[in-house]
Amino acid sequence: MKPVRTTIIFGILSACCVLPFTYLLGPYWGWTATHKIFLSLILGLYALLLCRWSKTDILAIIFPLLLMIGLALIPSIQIGFILIVLCIFSWIRSGICFKNTPLRAVVGEVITITGGAGFIFFWWSHSSLVFPLAIWFFFLVQALYFFIVPQPAKGYRAQQSADPFDQASRDMQRLFENSR
Repeated sequence: MKPVRTTIIFGILSACCVLPFTYLLGPYWGWTATHKIFLSLILGLYALLLCRWSKTDILAIIFPLLLMIGLALIPSIQIGFILIVLCIFSWIRSGICFKNTPLRAVVGEVITITGGAGFIFFWWSHSSLVFPLAIWFFFLVQALYFFIVPQPAKGYRAQQSADPFDQASRDMQRLFENSR
């Protein structure tokens, strides 16, 4: 599965980039602000990957991305920032990009966001050296989403746009032809 593999590799690359980003910009912006901006940036880049995988127009996620980056610039929000950004990330993934199976998407979001948020919350206040590990574990948990919520088949949109009665008629004809 391409999204699972790419999510894990993206998590490793993000974990490798967090220390240089933090140590270059942390003295100027502050450590907490730098972590928040980095988290917003990597979730924004990952949202672009989600758009590519789901063949969603990038314009559909501009508002949530701007909202996420704007929240990162507010200095007084820390723990609430993580919750709000993860909710926005869920909105992008299941509400905009992969909206074909809403019930499974909700279950997938609860599992992956709760698990990923646990790693971020647990290691947010620890040293900057532990934060890359939290980022990597976060994306490992996010890879589970593609096991919980299946990708639609290639002809899914064509079948979805067809009249349900015509589709049922074709399915019945195929069933009768296969039983002979």
